[in-house]
Amino acid sequence: MISDQKAILKDIDRLGIGYQIKIYLVEQEDWQQHFYQLSLDSYQDEQLFLNYTSSITLSGLALSKEKQIKEVNLVGKDCCFSGELGLSSPKLGQKFTNVKRSLNSRWKCVVNIANQNQNLNLIIALDNGQEITWGKITFQQVKLNKLNPDKINNKPINNKLANKINLIYNSRQLMVENLSKNKNYLFAIGNARSGTTALGRLLNSSPEICLGIERYSKDDDVSAMSFEQDYFFDTNSRGYLVRPHFYEKIRDKFDAAKYIGDKRPRFIESWKNTFLNLPQAKIVYIFRNIDDVACSYNVRASNAAQGLDRYWRPSRDFSEAVKDWNEGIREITKLAQFFQVYFVKYEDFFVKQSKMIQLFNYLGVNTKNRDTQIGVRKIRETALCLQRKERTLSDREKKYIESNADFEAYNKLLALYEKQFKKERKKLNS
Repeated sequence: MISDQKAILKDIDRLGIGYQIKIYLVEQEDWQQHFYQLSLDSYQDEQLFLNYTSSITLSGLALSKEKQIKEVNLVGKDCCFSGELGLSSPKLGQKFTNVKRSLNSRWKCVVNIANQNQNLNLIIALDNGQEITWGKITFQQVKLNKLNPDKINNKPINNKLANKINLIYNSRQLMVENLSKNKNYLFAIGNARSGTTALGRLLNSSPEICLGIERYSKDDDVSAMSFEQDYFFDTNSRGYLVRPHFYEKIRDKFDAAKYIGDKRPRFIESWKNTFLNLPQAKIVYIFRNIDDVACSYNVRASNAAQGLDRYWRPSRDFSEAVKDWNEGIREITKLAQFFQVYFVKYEDFFVKQSKMIQLFNYLGVNTKNRDTQIGVRKIRETALCLQRKERTLSDREKKYIESNADFEAYNKLLALYEKQFKKERKKLNS
């Protein structure tokens, strides 16, 4: 029987209502005489997103039907992007039809852009040689269209779906408000026994990052409201009651933190639900080779069988490690199409200080402060000690892993990881 949550997400997919966010200039000046609206939509696999993607769709209304637009350019520091124009006004979830010129008052174009962290100028060239410039476009000024449950495709919807649509809308509005205050959302994720705890600890060593620890189950509807201070530090919540000392320790940095979020190993099982509510969240995904993951599962299963680990099942051994590992690495490639994902490879991350610093640089947080430097050093020392521990698998276990682990999916994940660092090396060399 399909769960309520899965049924709701299926309805959202069918209706195509979950993904569009529009970006507007705050100061309209006198441009209303030229445009009814200007929007920038990120574009991915027949859906529209505000997110980290290479294509941005611009749309607006031209001066009049008589004045044809010849070209639309998006110009920033040391960059210029041209786009083709499209006539149609697509429904949410559809691609734009690309044509050379706009013969009516509406124009749309798709441009490629690599860096969203800059101000941009939109320059529109008309057939008569005139150029119109709309300046200082940024990617933080967001306004959402109200999702009206009663008017979606003129079809009635049930109360549960209507409530979910309203939650999406309210969460995104709050997300936008916090983004404007430089308060971002961050999740540290990965398969079990793959280093998520150490990753969360490392990130929390920064005064600019405030992460909870596994505050949510896979079925929780995690939204921007989940990261408001009163909710985050609710003394009656499950997360707080399990680790009250930890939450009191990080309370003082919440207001000033640049990132708020959570360490969520099981995020991969419910990422789509969170994406609907928080499409601008960043993800740090840590992965580990299957042999070491399987060994770690065996250790905890053995401890559980002896009554030494009440949070683990004795049956959750190497075979379940393979099952969980396969599911995680298959799903991450889907997730990476939508979220901003930074990949971390367990085997070389914690033992190399430079890799940890690279992650902090990616997030744009200071690595020179004393707390972060101490955190990096401690994590590295612990990792070096753990590396010296020898763990082995039996021949039977190795054979099982060889036959059942999805190494093809793992190689795809490694390719994404290598691609990430090719981009970083390219930035450093430019």
